[in-house]
Amino acid sequence: MKNYSYEDYIAIDNSTKERVELIFGKIYMMAGATAQHQDAVLNIAIILKNMSRAKERCQPRVAPFDLKLTIDNQTNVVQPDVMLFCDSELPCAIFEVLSPSTAYKDKTVKKDLYEKSGIKEYFLINVEYKLVEKFMLIDGVYRYIGAFGLEDKMMIECFDEEVEVKEIFEG
Repeated sequence: MKNYSYEDYIAIDNSTKERVELIFGKIYMMAGATAQHQDAVLNIAIILKNMSRAKERCQPRVAPFDLKLTIDNQTNVVQPDVMLFCDSELPCAIFEVLSPSTAYKDKTVKKDLYEKSGIKEYFLINVEYKLVEKFMLIDGVYRYIGAFGLEDKMMIECFDEEVEVKEIFEG
């Protein structure tokens, strides 16, 4: 299997209309999103935007937005569904909305990339089961914090505030 460089990624990205990601030297094509997926992305972005008004140092971003992460002198480029930047070039939190075509990648190689990059919080949103799984970076390793359902509140450590999970799945 070919190990792609950042220059290869740029050439591929410029030659196609499809969105692509470069993770640990491998190119991943990105599929289109469902309405449920987009609703969850929009809801998360709105929640974070509203929370960031009180915390002016934080700013949410949504895909498509290239996030370049360098690990062991290898540049990776991903487009997380939602990112929260607080006083850093590196997101404080990343939210990935799972779909059948991306769930495996989100739970494995992207999780490994975010962990190795030092991203403090990682959230996996399952729209089918209306469930959010949360991971926290503790001593350089993601620890599973728990699963949160519609009746739960969930802490977003970057803001030191809770969010009602049901707000993520409205619409």
